[in-house]
Amino acid sequence: MNTTHLLQKALSLVVFLMLLVATTAQAKRVVERPYFLGSNNHKFEIERVTLDKKATLLDVKIYQASGDVGIDSHASIMANGVKYDYIGSKQLPKGVFVKVPECGYVAATLRFKPMPESTTEFDFREIADNSGWNIYGVRLDGKRPQADIPQHLLQQAPDKNSKLPSTDLNLGKTVVDVRLLGYKPEYKTTLDIIVDNWFSPLRMPFKHDSISVDGTCRVSANAVLPTVATICVNRTEIPFLAVPNDTTTVTIDLTTLTLAATHLFANDSDVKKYVWFEGKHAAVDTELQGVKTMLDVFGYTFYDDICGMTPLQYRDYVQQSYERLLAAINSNAAIGTATRTLAQSILSMNYASALFGFENNISMAPMISGKRGVPRADMSIDSLSYFKPLEQLAVLHSKNQRYYYYLTDFTSALCRQYMSADSLLDDIAVGKRLSRSFNRKRPLTEQQIAVAHDSIANGMVRELLFANNEDLKSQLASADNILAELKKSANQNSTFSIIDIDPKMSAEQILPTIINKYKGKAVLIDFWNTWCMPCRAAMSAIRPLKEQMTDVVYVYIADASSPVGKWGEMIKAISGVHVRLTEEQADALAELYKFSGIPTYFVVNKEGKITYQKTSFPGVEKLKEQLMSAMQ
Repeated sequence: MNTTHLLQKALSLVVFLMLLVATTAQAKRVVERPYFLGSNNHKFEIERVTLDKKATLLDVKIYQASGDVGIDSHASIMANGVKYDYIGSKQLPKGVFVKVPECGYVAATLRFKPMPESTTEFDFREIADNSGWNIYGVRLDGKRPQADIPQHLLQQAPDKNSKLPSTDLNLGKTVVDVRLLGYKPEYKTTLDIIVDNWFSPLRMPFKHDSISVDGTCRVSANAVLPTVATICVNRTEIPFLAVPNDTTTVTIDLTTLTLAATHLFANDSDVKKYVWFEGKHAAVDTELQGVKTMLDVFGYTFYDDICGMTPLQYRDYVQQSYERLLAAINSNAAIGTATRTLAQSILSMNYASALFGFENNISMAPMISGKRGVPRADMSIDSLSYFKPLEQLAVLHSKNQRYYYYLTDFTSALCRQYMSADSLLDDIAVGKRLSRSFNRKRPLTEQQIAVAHDSIANGMVRELLFANNEDLKSQLASADNILAELKKSANQNSTFSIIDIDPKMSAEQILPTIINKYKGKAVLIDFWNTWCMPCRAAMSAIRPLKEQMTDVVYVYIADASSPVGKWGEMIKAISGVHVRLTEEQADALAELYKFSGIPTYFVVNKEGKITYQKTSFPGVEKLKEQLMSAMQ
């Protein structure tokens, strides 16, 4: 009797435990590989979401080649208008930055206050002002978001017999109309369009454009030759053929493009198509997407691979890359003759450019790849044998293959040895020399205009130079207006302020002028620019330090190479004091204080003395240590 009773009790206990386990299992809802609608970054990915009664768990990976990463303590998830705060993570504790291992990512489980199990969609926001890593519209229903693609685009049939435009000079505007399907302003989508036209009035060929609330924008540029241009959406590159006196219309499924850019979804078959073209050369533009990774010998691992190479090793590496990519283009049955010719031309010019630039590329490789202690190679070469492969490069001798945007780079004495004689190159060389002032945001002087009239024989080349000069004048007037409005806004804002530095102020006066305003306080000066990705990554890393050390004055110095519109947009989310210099002032400061790159940091103590200087991010702990010392 006792034995039977004990067995019954044991059986009841087993049943109870099984029910408890089943109930516990049912209390958790797990969604693998959740789709999402938008993202403002390419690093942070959510691989799994677990909705539990005690917490909502996000299994994430943060991809970064090196350095430190962390999650801001203010991170949260938003669902149905309700905010669920970040609790913490064993792998990424609050306020702690973790070194990225050699695998190139940090995996972590982030814990948040529990959301209802019935939640179907949420946003992940690292920082409330959208300056951190954010992912929008994370779907928990397992359904893949679908854009409403216009029917006429879905029914497009590529023309395999399409022809390339003539490479005769033809001065006119090339116009690009872009429409982003699924766009929302809060996604902070970046859109940059590269349409370089020889004498561009921009230091860099990127033209950043504001996107209208409906996801559209229009860009135009002066041009005299058809060229492969590039649309960059959140770092995804979309090449297309920009032609003078022609318009290209580009429709982009933003959600699919964003999914395709992730490690999580990149290999899924349903994220391969996200762009449609309309215009005379739509067939070539469409086919170009299938070979875009074959157009450039500068691959993703280029600078890592060439680190420490001798010039001869470098040449062999570049030549092997060229031959491999050329074979891939020639064997691609999905493209027509026109696209194949275009791709061959672009790849060949990239190959020639890489060979001509051997010394600069080898020298820069350690810095770009982040490798230290790489011995400097002997750059001595025998030019006759080193550049001999270029003698057989047809693109250098054919005017009919000039579908490339950097012809100005091939006007040097060295390059001219391997190109057919052409008076056009002489005119381009003069225009290039005169347009150098554009890089410093300086329009042509009357004397320079007279030189152009006297020295440039080709009327279209001359008129292109003058058209860009007028564009620069217009840009400068617009920038002045933007800056005036920004200063007015800064005066009414408690988050950021702007110190007005006279463009004529000498380098010797600039830092003392800034530092004297904050005597009695420790100051961290950060030299940066909008286009500097390491600068922006470091700013993200420093955020927790700024929250801890609120008595420190944070000064951010950029120069005119940062487009004023983009700079103004970004500094609104960077609390501190902001300074904008001319490029001449920035260069003079770098020479005066002997630093050669950005980000560069100065720590200034209470007495106004610079106590620490470092180029490249030294890490949060080192900055904290130096600032603590400066405050004493």
